[in-house]
Amino acid sequence: MTPPGPRGILFDMDGVLIFSTEAWFGVYNDTLAHFGHPRIGREEFLRIFGNGTQADRAAYMPERSVEEIDAAYRRFFAERLGDIALNPEAAPALVRLRERGVRTSLATNTNRGLAEAILGRLGVAGLLTAFACADEAGAGKPDPAVVRLAADRLGLALSDCVMVGDSRYDEEAARAAPVAFRGYRYGDAPTRIEALSEIAG
Repeated sequence: MTPPGPRGILFDMDGVLIFSTEAWFGVYNDTLAHFGHPRIGREEFLRIFGNGTQADRAAYMPERSVEEIDAAYRRFFAERLGDIALNPEAAPALVRLRERGVRTSLATNTNRGLAEAILGRLGVAGLLTAFACADEAGAGKPDPAVVRLAADRLGLALSDCVMVGDSRYDEEAARAAPVAFRGYRYGDAPTRIEALSEIAG
């Protein structure tokens, strides 16, 4: 007999449901310049992309509060929404999971207001059962707080869930939570998946 699948899927946002690297590269640098700091190059940006506002503050803008930085991110992101693309696999996977009775939650380092604005604009916010964001959890990945919050908002134990992410921050947070992890085009077999349909199926 085939064992039952997970009852909940916890999705990272950037690099999984959406592709926003170009937008964030601009937003990071707009924010740094806004606060009087030098811009960073693409290689340096890619090394820190996805680590959350608290880590950004510690590395580049320690004189500013997390709230100030998040406000700047929201302001500058509004100017770059056209640079964000929806992963074409996202909506079909979310619909299929809903049809199967599997609950889904966002588990992202992006703050709640910005995550809702992005996914709402792209038409998939309503396909998720719940949202869990780092500003609500009190810490971003690789801290496991947002992963645990995502499972809690689904009303499920971590043992009933799978986390889908595309970075070491996601993998480390999943391990610490602990929750099963699948790397979307990231990592090695047997935890690597190449398409979201592998989760939906």
